[in-house]
Amino acid sequence: MSGPTGAPTSSRLASGRARVRLPDFPWDLLAQYKEKAAQHPYGLVDLSVGTPVDPVPAVVQHALAAAADSPGYPLTWGTPELRDAAAGWLARRLGVLVDPSAVLPVIGTKELVAHLPSQLGLGPGGRVWVPTPAYPTYEVGALLAHCEPVYGPADGVGLVWLNSPSNPTGRCLTVDEMRAVVGWARERGVIVASDECYIELGWEARAVSVLHPDVCGGSHEGLLAVHSLSKRSNLAGYRAGFVTGDPALVRELLELRKHSGLMIPGPVQAAMTAALADDMHVADQRARYANRRAVLAAALAVAGFTIENSEAGLYLWATRGEDSWATVDALASVGVLVAPGAFYGEAGRQHVRVALTAPDAQVATVPERMAMLPPPGPSGPRTGGYPVPAAGQAPTAGQRPDPPVAYGGPGPGGQPPGYGPGVPRTGGQPGYDHPGQPGHGHAQGGPWMGAGSAPSAQGHTPHGAGPGHPSAQEAGRRAGQRGQGPPVFDNIAGLADTYGAAPAAEAGWPAEPPPDIR
Repeated sequence: MSGPTGAPTSSRLASGRARVRLPDFPWDLLAQYKEKAAQHPYGLVDLSVGTPVDPVPAVVQHALAAAADSPGYPLTWGTPELRDAAAGWLARRLGVLVDPSAVLPVIGTKELVAHLPSQLGLGPGGRVWVPTPAYPTYEVGALLAHCEPVYGPADGVGLVWLNSPSNPTGRCLTVDEMRAVVGWARERGVIVASDECYIELGWEARAVSVLHPDVCGGSHEGLLAVHSLSKRSNLAGYRAGFVTGDPALVRELLELRKHSGLMIPGPVQAAMTAALADDMHVADQRARYANRRAVLAAALAVAGFTIENSEAGLYLWATRGEDSWATVDALASVGVLVAPGAFYGEAGRQHVRVALTAPDAQVATVPERMAMLPPPGPSGPRTGGYPVPAAGQAPTAGQRPDPPVAYGGPGPGGQPPGYGPGVPRTGGQPGYDHPGQPGHGHAQGGPWMGAGSAPSAQGHTPHGAGPGHPSAQEAGRRAGQRGQGPPVFDNIAGLADTYGAAPAAEAGWPAEPPPDIR
């Protein structure tokens, strides 16, 4: 078929398009390993994706059914009841005060993460500071907006993403670290968006919202917090989340989303309202995850893994000192599927992410499976990544580039310093309603957390604060390619010297520390 000029219509149409080159969808690359794992006599235990497997809470199901007769268009802004419930939850659980008018429901937070740079008006020539290792969608959102993703403080940044607790590492940012980023951003008129979807899943540490007055001084100007009900309430299938923070930014997003028809169905809004008003089902779900976490952490430790960070969130971040794809292949041989750390950037090249989201009966088989796990390969620090090796064919040293300069080199036996078998800490775990670790720092390390978690006198030593690590400026210069340079929040260490002092809280804001949300 030809157009008026005689050129093929498809070519004529394509010539006016600005195509976005995106990376392969990571989980498509696990298919061969999933097939291998499924052939195990005990069957497959899929720990590769953080998708809930437990029932939707009864209180939520009842609310959904009661609102099923919903023939009209829903409100993009959300019902007043939903916005009130979200504001109440923020105050009750996070110590954050927002006006309900500054709450905007979103169709699952992944949708917002992928499109926030575009919806905020960023475009070609812009930059988005994203964490690493991290959920790939932060980078994808920058690319969809034709922006450059960078991995540290850099000129031209228009949006900074925070993620605490982190996916995949489970690390919680300290108040000082978050305050430093907020100070740096405000000095430059840069927006900070904080993805807080795991904030109610604290184990050895508790995360603090970017909107808490200890972080922002009581002013939400230039700040957005993103919250999901997928993990805390098992509502991944409902696509239910919300964004809140700076009222001016929320209004800007609302107007754009009205024109785009980005609205949550009315029955789902009713379900969200019920979920946000009820804390008991969250405590029940936390207990399920805590039990699975204990079983999986012990099994991994006995099998020679070190679990690093993992102080909060839905995952264990584990390594045995080999290429992440080699570990995926070894675990598939005993019927366990995990995500390679290479999915999350260069900093994850020797790690795997182990989700807590398999049924209890399947998780109970993991210790026996670990007893049959092949030993790690002899490779020292190498980079996992693409092309993906076939199942059963771990990459060789000749197929992989050398590690980045930020890596300090192997320790004895070819393993990175601090790597080795470890066990999860024992003793009382923080409860859902009772204080545990201090709210302004990390857990005080432990034999299972690796050398990178050793605290300083201030409560935490950032991984990049030491000899041989590049400066923030150097990390920003290198940031044109994913994975070069140290993890992004290593670069906050320098910022904290300038911006780490506590801001003066606005009158009327509570001075007490954030409530325990575990």
